[in-house]
Amino acid sequence: MLHGLLFEALTARDSAAALRELDERGLLTTLIPELEAGRGFTQPSLHFYDVLDHNLAAVAAIDTILGDGEDNREVRAALEWVDFDAALGGQVDGVPLRTLIRLASVLHDVAKPHTATMGDGRLRFPRHGPHGGELMRERLPQLGLGEEATDLVARLIRYHLRPGELIKNGAATDRAVRRFVTDLDGHVLPLMLVSMADGMATRGPGYTREHFRRHCAFVNYVAARAWAVSDEGEAPLLTGDDLIGELDLSGGRLLGAVLTSVRRAQYERAITTRHDALALARSVLETLKAAD
Repeated sequence: MLHGLLFEALTARDSAAALRELDERGLLTTLIPELEAGRGFTQPSLHFYDVLDHNLAAVAAIDTILGDGEDNREVRAALEWVDFDAALGGQVDGVPLRTLIRLASVLHDVAKPHTATMGDGRLRFPRHGPHGGELMRERLPQLGLGEEATDLVARLIRYHLRPGELIKNGAATDRAVRRFVTDLDGHVLPLMLVSMADGMATRGPGYTREHFRRHCAFVNYVAARAWAVSDEGEAPLLTGDDLIGELDLSGGRLLGAVLTSVRRAQYERAITTRHDALALARSVLETLKAAD
């Protein structure tokens, strides 16, 4: 079981405040010494906080995403086809999945100070995700975390930038999405929430409701693409590649929204053939374009 003080903080209703209290008592970086290097470590101008405060702000963001307020309601609405509670309600090695998501959030940028380089007048943190994941593979078992839970948290840290990389050069191919799902061992939604919290913490007070809505749409897009390439359950009638080819979609919000609508209809048995799925996809796309 995870160290008592850390577990108590991460399961508190306001876990970000509980972690800050641990830090004020000098206990947070005693438990996880690798976090100390982030204190006062200034980041590029896009970031509002230093590295340590950014990590703690990401936990505050997760608290609102997983809470019972407006952020949680909006995320659930964007992912209405997902059983949110079932997806996030389990345990790994006796630790609630939501607790592990919070732990990954406070650790997601732990390796930034260790990987910082300056080039062309710009501060960069190459491979800080993979390096941070490896650091925590060594640290977390010392805090009592089991092997499977450690592996999950390390993966969430390692791949927290992958969602953005998926669409860096346009719509992700099914092959790229399938590799993404495999690398995460299927834990796509936890990773997307950590990634979302990272984005929310980056801008600090400059983060707006419009930013949040775009993040929700992006989470929905990646989750829908991940489901469409999954080998579990019934094979999807359409994949992201199908929509890109048949409807000349380039990715982003429209692709995610159309794929989600087709997915829901297939689950509800409203459509059962590829022909019906394409017809529905065209209809949904026309409606979305007319609304823009």
